Amino acid sequence: MGYEVIDGKGIIPDGTKEIGESAFKGCTYLQSIIIPDSVTTIGKSAFEGCTSLQSIIIPDSVTKIAWGAFSSCSSLQSIEIPDSVTEIGYYAFSGCTSLQSVIIPDSVTKIEMGAFSGCSSLQSIEIPDSITEFGYYAFSGCTSLQSVIIPDSVTMITGSAFSDCDNLTSIIVSKNNSRYKSTNNCILTKDGKTLIFCQNHNIPVGVSKIGNTSFMGCHSLGSIELPDSVTKIGNETFYGCTSLQSIEIPDGVTEIEMNAFKGCTSIQSIIIPNSVTKIERGAFSDCSSLQSIVIPNSVTEFGESAFHGCSSLQSIEISDNVTEVGESAFSDCTSLQPQPIEIPNSVTTIESLAFRNALTSLRSAFSAPKSATKKIGSQAFSGCSNLQSIEIPNSIMEIGESAFSGCTSLESIVIPDSVTKIESKAFRSCTSLQSIVIPNSVMEIGCATFSHCTGLESIVIPDSVTKIEKLAFGDCSSLQSIVIPNSVTKIGLMAFRSCTSLQSIVIHDSVTEIEFAAFGHCTSLQSITIATQEKEPDLSLERIEYLLQTLSKYTKGICLRVPIGRGYAYRHHTAFEGKFKTIIADIDA
Repeated sequence: MGYEVIDGKGIIPDGTKEIGESAFKGCTYLQSIIIPDSVTTIGKSAFEGCTSLQSIIIPDSVTKIAWGAFSSCSSLQSIEIPDSVTEIGYYAFSGCTSLQSVIIPDSVTKIEMGAFSGCSSLQSIEIPDSITEFGYYAFSGCTSLQSVIIPDSVTMITGSAFSDCDNLTSIIVSKNNSRYKSTNNCILTKDGKTLIFCQNHNIPVGVSKIGNTSFMGCHSLGSIELPDSVTKIGNETFYGCTSLQSIEIPDGVTEIEMNAFKGCTSIQSIIIPNSVTKIERGAFSDCSSLQSIVIPNSVTEFGESAFHGCSSLQSIEISDNVTEVGESAFSDCTSLQPQPIEIPNSVTTIESLAFRNALTSLRSAFSAPKSATKKIGSQAFSGCSNLQSIEIPNSIMEIGESAFSGCTSLESIVIPDSVTKIESKAFRSCTSLQSIVIPNSVMEIGCATFSHCTGLESIVIPDSVTKIEKLAFGDCSSLQSIVIPNSVTKIGLMAFRSCTSLQSIVIHDSVTEIEFAAFGHCTSLQSITIATQEKEPDLSLERIEYLLQTLSKYTKGICLRVPIGRGYAYRHHTAFEGKFKTIIADIDA
């Protein structure tokens, strides 16, 4: 477009109608620019990151300042937006840390999301009567902002609009506003029942709902008293209140919504009243100092990530009324103390990642519910490095992907007959697991299911299994022998690769496909038994072609055992002749 920067001055040709997206983005040497009267739009991120830009004059021709147009212009101290502008885009001036004053014209009707967020030097703002809506995070992080007046035209505002405004001491809503009112530096709905935003630690009496993001990012909030009238704590209400140490939730509260206390890193204990029935997604996630919590019998469900990252939480008690433990509900709760955790029979679902990395301190058995639960979700117990044993109830039908992966202290496990599917990596890297019996109900052993189980010495594969998938037992370096039942038709890619202690293999007639490197790097292999009904070795050869290729380095030391009466045919076949230590025909096929 012919844009130039000469001696720190930006030059835009006359007749230009739009300053394009990212036109001067990252021009850290740009100090000033004159925008010609022909320009109507300043495009997305047009001046983003122009950290030396100190002043700019926007002509009356401009109607739109797009998303992030001046974001991170950290030297910009003041700006006057002309009356022609009707739209200030998302994050248009975010991160302008030197911006002290701004004039918003009457032509603008909405302050979009994050428009002035992070303008840490902005001390005051005059909001015109034309504004009807404040977007999320509109002035978030304006730490020098001391006062704000909300005009009567505003019909939509959220608490996050002024989150992290630590020095905001005066909030006044026009008395003529039909939607909102102000009391003691708090914004409430006109009826006084919903708190929108508050810089006061004393919530007005009569409030029944603490609205979404009301105290979000109030880093100085150390304690707060909720009135008995409160029945609902909204989404992200106390999100990031890093100094909040304690809070008493009134008995009338029935709902604690999503991320309500997320990131309250100083809170140490909390009592949830009997009126609460569900702990929503992320409600207490990343409360890293939380040591104890009392969960009442009224709670029936833990939402996704409800207590995720509560790294100081030492104990939990799950009541008989809980039916679901959500995804990542207790993941990364790394301080849970060495005592049994019992999941009651009422639980029907343990979702993915539910206890991932949570039981690193647990040394005694984990007791799963003995009825109802149908599936152990993916990564449900992955990374529980000190979990030694677990009892899986007869109700379980599926063990999800990576359900117990990385449980490096798990020594034994009994898989009940109810299980029909063991998904990929379910027991990967369970390095202390020495033996396992797979029930007849299981039909498929998934990809890398037992890979890197370096302590596994023996395993019984039932007749129900038809496929052994890729890397199923890869790197099981202690596995000494394996009998592949005559139900198996396929042995997948690298299925037993690097089983360096494996001494013998029995392959039945049912196997029609052995994929590449299925037994690669099995350096201790001494005996291969082929149990086939074929009279000649040709068809058998097709089935074990990759087996012979991947074992070519080791076959000179291997005894090949074939069916009775077939020895001569195998010994004189070009594929087998001279390639094995010996070929013995002693198998009664």
